[in-house]
Order: sequence, then C-alpha cells, then structure tokens
Amino acid sequence: MTNHANKSWTVVLDGERRAAREKYVLGCYRPYNLASYWNGKFFATQVSSPSEAVFRARAFAYTLEHLPVTLAPEQAVAAGAETFQAFEIPSELEKDYAFFTGADAGRGHRNFRVGYSHTVPAYDRLLAEGLDGFRQRIAQARTRRCSQRQQEQLEAMDISLRAMSDYCGRFATAISALEPEIAARLQRIAGPAPETFADALQLVWIVHILLASQKRGHNALGRLDQYLYPFYQRDIKRGVLDRASALDLLCHLFAKVEGMHEVTNICIGGLTPGGRDATNDLSFLILEATGLVKSPSTNISARLHDQSSDAFHLACIDLIRTGIGFPALFNDEVTVPMLTKLGIPLRHARDYCMVGCVETLIPGRQQAWSDSRFNTQMVADRIFDRLDSFETFDQLMTAFYAELDEDIRKHVEQYNHSLACFPPERFPDPVLSALTDCCIERARDVNDGGARFKRQHGVGMMGLGTIADSLAAVKKLVFEEQAVSRLELKQALATDFKDNEALRQRLINRAPKYGNDDNYVDDIAVAMVKHFGEAWLQHRTLDGGHFLSCMATNVSNINAGQMVKATPDGRRAFTPLSDAASPFYGRDVKGPTAFLNSISKPDYSSQNCTVVNMRFLPEYFEHEEGRRRFLALTREFVRRRAHELQFNVTDNRTLAAAKENPEQYANLVVRVSGFSAYFTRLTAEVQDDIMRRRAH
Repeated sequence: MTNHANKSWTVVLDGERRAAREKYVLGCYRPYNLASYWNGKFFATQVSSPSEAVFRARAFAYTLEHLPVTLAPEQAVAAGAETFQAFEIPSELEKDYAFFTGADAGRGHRNFRVGYSHTVPAYDRLLAEGLDGFRQRIAQARTRRCSQRQQEQLEAMDISLRAMSDYCGRFATAISALEPEIAARLQRIAGPAPETFADALQLVWIVHILLASQKRGHNALGRLDQYLYPFYQRDIKRGVLDRASALDLLCHLFAKVEGMHEVTNICIGGLTPGGRDATNDLSFLILEATGLVKSPSTNISARLHDQSSDAFHLACIDLIRTGIGFPALFNDEVTVPMLTKLGIPLRHARDYCMVGCVETLIPGRQQAWSDSRFNTQMVADRIFDRLDSFETFDQLMTAFYAELDEDIRKHVEQYNHSLACFPPERFPDPVLSALTDCCIERARDVNDGGARFKRQHGVGMMGLGTIADSLAAVKKLVFEEQAVSRLELKQALATDFKDNEALRQRLINRAPKYGNDDNYVDDIAVAMVKHFGEAWLQHRTLDGGHFLSCMATNVSNINAGQMVKATPDGRRAFTPLSDAASPFYGRDVKGPTAFLNSISKPDYSSQNCTVVNMRFLPEYFEHEEGRRRFLALTREFVRRRAHELQFNVTDNRTLAAAKENPEQYANLVVRVSGFSAYFTRLTAEVQDDIMRRRAH
C-alpha cells in the first residue's frame, strides 16, 4: 500500500496560499522565471545549430539540467511552480538575470494567439508507452527514408524526451536520501511506462510542469479520470491502493495545481471512444478532491450526455452547491457533432476535453489552442448610426450581416498575417511535437502538419444578450409598433440617452428580453448564433485549420463594452456588454426554467465553445427538494441540447462583505466566466460584473 502517512496536502495547500498572499508582487505570484534564465543563457553562450528545432531542444535539455530539484517534507507529488519560478532571484543568478532572460525573449517564441499554450499532450499514450516507448518510436522513424529536415525534427524530439527522462532521474538522485519512496517513483517513470496509480499521476504532473516551464500558460490535464483509471483499477485489485489513498494523492495533486495559480482544466465523465458512458469511480473521486481542496485553479469540466447517471449528475450538483463554481457542465450531445462536422472521426470526437477555460480540443492530437476576440456590437454600432436610412427591419439585418461578414474577412486576414510571422521552421516546438500523436510518425513539427488533426482557432463573439435584446427593441418599437422614431433612437444612442431617460426605460421595459423563453427575442439569438457559426466556418487558417465561432469571452465583455456606445436595449454607453452567451444582467426575470429554455434554443453545434453563467442563492439548496429540482434542470440541459452551463451559488450580502473586508474572505471562490477565482483578488469591475447577475 502506498504510504503517505507523513505527508499532508493541507500543509502543502496552506503553504501555497500563504506564500501567494505574502509575496504577490509585480502582478505575479512567482515573478522570476528560472527556466527563462537558463534557456536564455544557452541561447547567448552556445553556437546555433543549423537546425532551429535541434537548437531549441538542446536549450530545453540544458535548462532541465539546471532547474532546481526541491521537495518539501509534506509533499507527496514532486515538482510544481517552484520547479521553474521563484519569488526572489537566487543570488548567484542576480547579476545576469536580466541579460539572459532578455536573450531568451530575443530568440523569439510562439505565443497564445498563434498556438503555444492552452494545450494537453497525449497523456493516455504516454502512460501506455512511457518516455522510453516514445523514444523507441522515434528510433524506428529514423530508420525510414526521410528528408534532412525530418531527420533533424526527429533528433529534436528525441533530445526533448531524453531531457525529461534525465530530469526525472536527477530529481530522484537529489531526494533519494530523504524521500526514498518518491525517489524510487521518479526513477521508475524516467523511462518505462508507469505501473501504478501513483507513478502514473506523478508522470503526468511532471510533464505538465516541464511544459509550463516553457512559458506555456493554462495547460490542461485533460481526461484525468479516463487515463488514470486503468492504474487505479489495477492497484485496487492488487491491494496496493485503496480509495482513501487515491483521494489523498488527488488532493496532493490539486494542492500543487493551486500553487501554479493558473486555470488548469480537468475533464471528467463523458463518453468513451466507443460511445459508452465513461464515468467511473475516479470521476467521483476527482469531484470529492475538488470539494476538499477548494482551489480555483482546478477548473473541473463535467461532460454530460443522454446516458449520464443520476448519481453523476447529483455528485456534480453537490459540488456546485458549495459555491466554488465547479464543475462547469458540458453537453456531449452538442460538442461531439460539432467536432464531426470538422471531419474528425467519431471515436476521436468522443474523446475531446477542454483546455483553458472552456475551449474544446482533442487531447494529444491537435496543435495548441488559440483564440482571439471579435466585438460584434461594434458592427451593430455602425448600423445603428445609420438607423434612419433603413425602411424595414429586413434591410437593417441585411446591412448588419454584410458588415459583419466583411469584418470577419478582415479578421481572418489579420490573423493569417500573424500566423505567417511564426513559420514552424523558425519557431519549432520539438517538446510539444514529441508528445503529440503522429508528429513522430510523420517526422514533422506539431505546427507543420505533424499533428493528427488540424488547428482550431476560436473567435470570441461577445455580447449575445446585448445584441439580441437591442435588435428585438428596434424591430418591435421602431419598425413594427413605430412607438419610437428611427431618428429619435439614433440621436438618443449618440448622446447616451441624455435628457431622455423615459425612452431608455421604454426600451428596457417594453421590448422582449433574452432569457425569458420569449421566441420574439430568442429567435434573434438563434439567428445570430447560426450566422456566426456558418460565417467563420467558411474561412481557413493559413495552415489549413478551422476558424470557429465561440460564444465565450472570458471577462472581455467589460473591455468590449468600453468601446461601445449606448445600445437600443437601454444599456448605457461604455458599460459592460452581456457576458458570453448569457442573458443581459438581471433581465432573466421568469426563473430558471425560462432561462434554460431560452439559452437552449440556439444550435451550438457550430460553436467550439460556449459560456452561460447562471446564479443561484445558497438557500435554493437548503433542502433536498432544491437538489432534486436542480437535477431536473441539469437533465433538461442535456435533453434540450444546450451547450454549456456554469454556476455561482452566492448572495450579494456575502460578496459585498468580501469587498469591504477582503482579508476575512481571502479564500472565497466564485465562478467568473469560464474559470473560478478568489473573489477578493478580482478587480472591482469584475466583482461588480458577478454581483449584477440575477440570482434564482
């Protein structure tokens, strides 16, 4: 039986939280990047190789030779943010820290926009084959006839894998005297495939950390309950692991995730590649561990489908009711068809996970996720500026779609120009390539046709509620009822309703609002989502990938609103737009059922991802009746083919108290938009954004 009796994840967690509170500086929890220092030192002091891929792989290996290997006495899982980040510059590095980190930056790296972070490697295959197995496939590939560039790519991937193996071995040696059990574990995973649950978990985590050391942010752990389950099941049968020990290890893992202070998506449930319900005992253990640790960084995503059990729904609900915003719920009955529309085979589509906040990716088989933002309401702004030139609502919509499509074309052009600035031969990624399916067999970089499936670039189409409500108001009050003249509304919007509050109230109160099961406005939202999806799918990235509409915008609705004048729904100028695919704040007045009916009407199978925020008061769950009503809601969520739902269970009294006395509420976690966070560490604008949401 794995023995961690002298290890305490609560001590690990308290240490991570205490350090973050005491040493948060320069906008970072650990502002000094040791990996960047050693990477830059290699670039500055070594002669470049003819192959950029080989040179960068050698830099990675050099960095791993020099990164610290430390393990606190209370830790049961080796590695963490401390592996490559520091609160203070080590004295021996201080003199040339700025120079060498500058050399690293000067070499140039890919960035999120063109695909670098927000990724998840082929953990399932890594656990099946081990690092040695991947290197053996490289050795086989090198015996086949291929170009010089392909041979160099294979060499670069091999160097990267060997560096990870060597790092595990060096770590094991360094801690062997004080931590023989963890040292033995690290030694075992340095080459062969892991054999135990603890070994498998450790290998996943150390690879996750080494990827993060390359300045990749918000990477995912993927379908943790799926690829760890065979090890869990085998260890349970052999009597070397029990449920309590597995739970303890997961809590240790999540405590180290907390130390990264990044959104780390962990996907549970869903379907197997063969189409069966994939939920298993680990799915429930992960929910339990999340509830114990209560870290905002463990971004749990629960995949639901028609076969999901009541037990799994209720386990998710029991975590949701704690108020930490986990899990977000995703509908396989929408997401799987979205992926098959892109030509992804069904068995792979069923194996999707989320990265970052809510973005859909096939783990270990695609390039890193990338996305950008598109302020749809700015297009509508230009149309409303010409409101008096349209004789009918249909004319207005024709003009809106034409301008929208032209702006989409320009966005595609700009993005592809950005992508062209990062050619894979100049900015190769040998580490991620080594861990992505088909790159070894094709002897190609992950960004040069190596990955099994093409790139997905998402575009956040923000403010669905704002635009649906605005168009509904124009259609009803201006064109149908003629209760407001086109010129009057145009002038009111231009002046932010100056001296015309009566008109603003009429727009708010007399026009239908999204979120209340009213087809008049809901049909406009349906049309918007359909057009967004179809318009982006007509375009391709420079390397043949797909542009995909995303009804998800993080908290960009706040910044986007600062660029938008007053709107016909009664919204004041330069205030936040509605968030993502949610109704506008406070306008969903007919209860949860009407809310769900509205947000499930659009066909989201052309959207990569969606965010819908829903808020409940804690007293909703005080009795079993509330829990059962919520079960009916999550069942309807799946049946009605809504795409995503995420929840806050909070009241404004508590949130207002947290704003007034942040130290007393330091560990208060809330759902923001696609992620959770400590409420007291959010900006006042984001705090207010959450408090404006209607609580049912």
